[in-house]
Amino acid sequence: MEWLGYSEPVDAYFPHKYKIRNSSDFPIVEYSMVFRLAEQYLIRAEAKFQQNDISAGLEDLNVLRDRAGIGSLSLDNINTEEEELIAIILEERRRELFAEWGHRWLDLKRTEMAEKVLGDNKPSWEQTNLLFPIPQEERLKNPNLSQNPGY
Repeated sequence: MEWLGYSEPVDAYFPHKYKIRNSSDFPIVEYSMVFRLAEQYLIRAEAKFQQNDISAGLEDLNVLRDRAGIGSLSLDNINTEEEELIAIILEERRRELFAEWGHRWLDLKRTEMAEKVLGDNKPSWEQTNLLFPIPQEERLKNPNLSQNPGY
């Protein structure tokens, strides 16, 4: 039997970060999170790294790392090349914002890493998955629009 492109059984994990745990309601009630303070720190740290203000970016990043108990980063124990700094931010965003509002997908798209990351990990991945289909109704309104590849 094949499931989502995998021929062997796979373990699947589902997040319950913001579920109200002792609720007898169905469906299970969740807390709504739109912007979290942690996300604001990550956004500012990334901006500081891109402005080459590495120490200020590390300060913001370390607020989150210290809160999580995983230890601070310093200029002594990281590579300060821009690519490495952005990789650190993306990994922190991956962990901190797990299963929240599609952040991982949007990060992969904006950094043009979706093809590399998902192509290596998803057997059914195709490059055309990067784009959504344009609704027929919108294409009828504007004849200059053409459908995205793969749809």
